[in-house]
Amino acid sequence: MARELVISADNDGRRVDRVLRTLWPGVPLGAIMKAIRTGEVRLDGRRTKGEVRLAEGQRLTVPWEDGAKEAAAPARELPRSKPLETLYKDDFAWIVNKPAGLLTQPDERGGDSLITRALAELRWERSDYRPATVQRLDRNTSGAVIIALTGLAQRTLAELVRERKIRKIYRAVVEGEAPEKGKIDLPLLKDARTNTVRPDEGGQRALTLYRRIAVCGSRSVVEAELVTGRPHQARAHLAAIGHPIAGDAKYGGKMGKRPLLHARLVIFPDDAALPAALRGARIEAPLPDDMKKYERGELQ
Repeated sequence: MARELVISADNDGRRVDRVLRTLWPGVPLGAIMKAIRTGEVRLDGRRTKGEVRLAEGQRLTVPWEDGAKEAAAPARELPRSKPLETLYKDDFAWIVNKPAGLLTQPDERGGDSLITRALAELRWERSDYRPATVQRLDRNTSGAVIIALTGLAQRTLAELVRERKIRKIYRAVVEGEAPEKGKIDLPLLKDARTNTVRPDEGGQRALTLYRRIAVCGSRSVVEAELVTGRPHQARAHLAAIGHPIAGDAKYGGKMGKRPLLHARLVIFPDDAALPAALRGARIEAPLPDDMKKYERGELQ
């Protein structure tokens, strides 16, 4: 039986195919695209295309009935966990301090992750939109993560990230005595087989600015601004200059419990599209205990 969906403000401006994939995750992409091509998906009673942008108040008819409920419901019971550490929160965005060891997004349906815990804490029941992160951190990287709480917030923040107007500054403990400051401008190419990236002229441009904060024995604490924000950028770039992140064995660091990398600071632009409280705001995530000791000069 067909189902009619009234487009909310959160989905205003989004593409037809992307809204369908979000609300009916159990329907294969091929089936979604076929339904669009054959006219089973209709917008205000007419055939439509996948790339068409939706407007609030339009009516989208689909041949699937309860996929949206399926999208909103967790697949299984998760163990109780500590509440997420809030750095900033309003009706627009929620910025949390992600602990190391937690995925940003679940790797299986209903699995434990930052966004799964956020939805549980928010007691989110709506099926037409779900809050989403606008950037990801690796499982073992800690620090500030931005969660958009509305569709408008998600589109606004994603655009600011694409335009590199939101600055992301990390703190890392690296092997050896790092230079006082520097710039790493090396393109990075992903190796899907090993899930790593490496400097390669055929890769995507990647730029990191860094400065040394402290030296602690055979290691240094550095502040790194990821101007471009590629996957594994800080890890690969710091390794490329001979100072891999401590604990990051995958990129040449000495073995440890985790790579000592933390998303320390998010700096927002003074942009009219943001809520007044976020314009020009600097949101800082406190350092985890396993990194504090290096800045204090406490050797192992």
